[in-house]
Amino acid sequence: MDKRSNIFVIAIAITLHILLIEAGSVMAQQVSVSYTGSAQYSTGSYFFEEQTQSFSISNGFNISGDKVTISFNVPFVVQNSPWVSYGIAGYIPTGGPDHKAVQDSSNQRKGHGTGGKGGKSKLLPFKNTVNGYMQLQDGDEVVVTDTVSYNKASFADPNLYANIKLYTSDTGAGTIRLNTALKIPLADPTNGYGTGEWDYGAGVSLSQRLGNFFFIADMMKWWFGDLPDLKLQDPWAYSAGLGLSFAEAKWLINASYSGYTEIIDGFDPPQTLTLGMGHFLSNKASLNGNVSFGLTESSSDLSVGLGWSIQL
Repeated sequence: MDKRSNIFVIAIAITLHILLIEAGSVMAQQVSVSYTGSAQYSTGSYFFEEQTQSFSISNGFNISGDKVTISFNVPFVVQNSPWVSYGIAGYIPTGGPDHKAVQDSSNQRKGHGTGGKGGKSKLLPFKNTVNGYMQLQDGDEVVVTDTVSYNKASFADPNLYANIKLYTSDTGAGTIRLNTALKIPLADPTNGYGTGEWDYGAGVSLSQRLGNFFFIADMMKWWFGDLPDLKLQDPWAYSAGLGLSFAEAKWLINASYSGYTEIIDGFDPPQTLTLGMGHFLSNKASLNGNVSFGLTESSSDLSVGLGWSIQL
């Protein structure tokens, strides 16, 4: 067992231990079960020459008590290229079935600046294909998938989340939570719906309310499974957001910044600015919408999303 696997086993053991401690109290709590869903459209060139457009719709359920919340969802993805892989951490431009070309380009870029959103990699995959081959700037060729008529849909990897409330202030305005996540590799990675490997993460989130304003910060360590010819780093994910509730707390608006440390060597990791709005239709149903703007070449240029929750 390698070092990363040891860390994962320890993290899972700690999480299970805490969950077992809380199990007794959870059984005594009033547990709520909700149906949750979301839909998202994303478009971007990433570090390729052509745009990839992705639409995903996710359905699942949420079980929550006073201290423990467990969520499970299954995404369904429609995409016009296989170059971007959909995972628990969002869209990652792995190259899909041609991820070796991304690794080759990564090797060429190591030690050189990437130039942010405006800089393209040495991959010239789509408009520069000749007889099914992708031309690299160094003269090498890599066989690529024909994307002229590519448009596929499939279920992506299911995701499992759990969080535990570690601390709540006397007023209830401040909380600290332990968060864990697991991606189950069931999707076909050759179509851009996953990597074919387990992904898992663990981290901490903080929230603080000051009147109608609230602040949220999150830090999470991810362990990503590698593709056969592309090594993915194990990044830290981070985010910070500020929100405001109004109209007797039935409406809220928020803005957040999120990003990762390096995922693919030599490429700027994803960084995103998100603006959102939420509305509580009743004490059992809510809607939220958001629009996100990518700030680096590994991010989609634009994403628009809608989410909903209905307590059963």
